[in-house]
Amino acid sequence: MESINERTVERLCLYRRLLRNHAKEGRKFFYSHDLAEMAHVTSVQVRRDLMYIGYSGNNRKGYETDGILKNISNILDTKEGQKMCLVGVGNLGKALVNFFSDKSDKLTITALFDIDQKIVGKSYQGIHCYHISLLKDIITEKGITIGIISSSGKSAKEIASDMSEAGIASIINFTTTPLNLPETTHLEELDLTASLEKASYYAKLLKNKEKKPAKKKILIVDDDPDITSAYTALFESRGYSVITSADSGSGLKRAEKDSPDIILLDIMMEQPDSGFMFLHEMKEKKLEIPVIMSSSIAKATASIIDVSQLNIKSILQKPVDLDELVRTVQKYI
Repeated sequence: MESINERTVERLCLYRRLLRNHAKEGRKFFYSHDLAEMAHVTSVQVRRDLMYIGYSGNNRKGYETDGILKNISNILDTKEGQKMCLVGVGNLGKALVNFFSDKSDKLTITALFDIDQKIVGKSYQGIHCYHISLLKDIITEKGITIGIISSSGKSAKEIASDMSEAGIASIINFTTTPLNLPETTHLEELDLTASLEKASYYAKLLKNKEKKPAKKKILIVDDDPDITSAYTALFESRGYSVITSADSGSGLKRAEKDSPDIILLDIMMEQPDSGFMFLHEMKEKKLEIPVIMSSSIAKATASIIDVSQLNIKSILQKPVDLDELVRTVQKYI
């Protein structure tokens, strides 16, 4: 049988699990984008994988669920099934036995091994537990092909070596001890301690991110690119997030979409009164965002409009004193 790369095998296992649930819901067909969404891969990847296993879909109905399940099972399983053994019948070992008990009719744990006399010679979940000294004999006698190691890490290397010598083809290692095995034995290493520590690290990282206050957001609406660039550099260097727009129309859309904490607004842009039209539209849309206006006609403007009605916090004369601009933003943001 032609070997399939590990990532593809992992996806096929996932597809089968998802499609079995799909079939239980009475769904006889599916499209590649349906399975892609469930498996968190692209629909292109799904189609490529299904073509690889020799199955094509129907443009109208999509893929036949039962047909795909049958094809995947033919690739992943053997007709007669495979026998497994588990070494280390402690808390983790017992949990694994319970987990595997009803997961597959093609994979069966048929022997347990330990050194603890409290369980050796007895059965757990109907499976006999042998002393570890009988490992090689029982593997050969029962034709076991898959071994699971959930014992202490100190003995993992010796156990794996004995399993491999006895003819075990695949080993799943749940200990923290890394193993080196011959190419004739496939190894899956599932280090739960490393996974927990990794989860702990990312939990700490994400919690620290949550603690950091979100950057205050400034929207600059000005048609002068030099001013926009200067303001952007000024406020980004002080830790603000800056959004820019070169006209009142797009500026209003950004104000609605991004909800900035404050707006720096020019008065004369595409039209002499663009800034005023912007403010009136903000009022109609009930956007309660503080505004700092700036213009070469700032003084005249301040004397003819009621700033309180348009949520204007300040009107600054161009060219604007940058220190004054920063103080004004800090005051109202």
